[in-house]
Amino acid sequence: MGFYPKKQLSAVDLRGTVSIGGVALTAGAVDLNRTDVEAAQTLVADGAITVKNGVCVIAKTVAGVVNATLADPVATTDDFKRLTIINGQAQLNVITSASAFGNGGAGEDVATMSATVGDTLNLMAYQGKWYITGAHQATIA
Repeated sequence: MGFYPKKQLSAVDLRGTVSIGGVALTAGAVDLNRTDVEAAQTLVADGAITVKNGVCVIAKTVAGVVNATLADPVATTDDFKRLTIINGQAQLNVITSASAFGNGGAGEDVATMSATVGDTLNLMAYQGKWYITGAHQATIA
């Protein structure tokens, strides 16, 4: 016979309000759905990245670079949406932001992948701009 301690119930009831440091935290449907992936897009030729909350894979069906454009998100409406762009082919694919990543100006409006499958650019929308939250082998200029 072994010792089996009594199972403890979680202090967090996910069906109600959570309290941290005496402050009640609540989340509505809009907040809970912010991280849901809305769509996925595969870009196989030069053109616009149209998905704003999801994943875009750049994978041209024939050899050659893809020149992608990325429109600015809508302030407030698109805030906190997340977009991941994946290089699906071994090319120096280029993503051009409509007005620069993170409002950085002309020196920060183009992301170029390193010609390796799996290069990524992770973005988050906030107040009408795309902010870079992470990248793997993407150069911003």
